Amino acid sequence: MKKLVAVLALLTVGLLGFSSLSLAQMSHGGMKMEGMKMETKDVVVEGVKVSFMVMANDSHKKMLADMKMKEDIEPGSTHNITVTLKDEKTQKEIGDAQVSMKVVDPKGKDQIKTLKYESEMKSYDAYFNLPEKGKYQVMILFKVGDQKRTAGIQWDVK
Repeated sequence: MKKLVAVLALLTVGLLGFSSLSLAQMSHGGMKMEGMKMETKDVVVEGVKVSFMVMANDSHKKMLADMKMKEDIEPGSTHNITVTLKDEKTQKEIGDAQVSMKVVDPKGKDQIKTLKYESEMKSYDAYFNLPEKGKYQVMILFKVGDQKRTAGIQWDVK
């Protein structure tokens, strides 16, 4: 419990301190995959490009099936949130980070999870429950080596 409180405190303090920098450098992109669109939002934080991708579970399950990958969708969740970390200069993926995510819904209720690294996808992800339309705050605290950084975006569920 103390560890969860510490992570939450670091995440909150870090996001308050760095949110203006992170959000100022945000860009939007997207890619299409056979009949589905996956929107991404990118943030650059202290030399690390953080890409956020949010996908409804139905679309995520179809994407995994198309790629011949199997994954059990977490019961009670509605969306998969994936994060990739890249060194901004070298464009090399960062696969050895510790990543925690906090998602705050439009009513202020939060969910906090540790993301797992998917080596085949070179990304970190977890399942979250985003059941209602509105603006969600998606924030991460990630540690690479002994450096901790934060990044965040706002995601609209329509």
